[in-house]
Amino acid sequence: MKAKPVQQNRKLAYLPEARRRSPAGNKLVKGLIIVLILYFVFLFATQSIRLLQMRRTLSSIEAEIQAVRLQNEEMLREIEQLHSPAYLEKMAREELGMVRSGELLFLFRE
Repeated sequence: MKAKPVQQNRKLAYLPEARRRSPAGNKLVKGLIIVLILYFVFLFATQSIRLLQMRRTLSSIEAEIQAVRLQNEEMLREIEQLHSPAYLEKMAREELGMVRSGELLFLFRE
């Protein structure tokens, strides 16, 4: 003969307090989530402001670099002119008042 399982009348006991969070704990979790969200928003905002400042600084530095490059090109052209004999003679005549041998220099006074 086979033994039949005996069914017992089982009652499950639920503890409603154990399953549900207390209102104070629920508020604490919500408060922590809000604080974390505010913290990350603050970090994002400060990093965004810093990024904007760095972009402004970068653009001003790039403008300064461009100005220095133009000045450098101008100086290179002037250096090339200084190596030409015609320019040297012109500067000696205009700046220093020099003349070639056999030439007469006339100075006019006002």
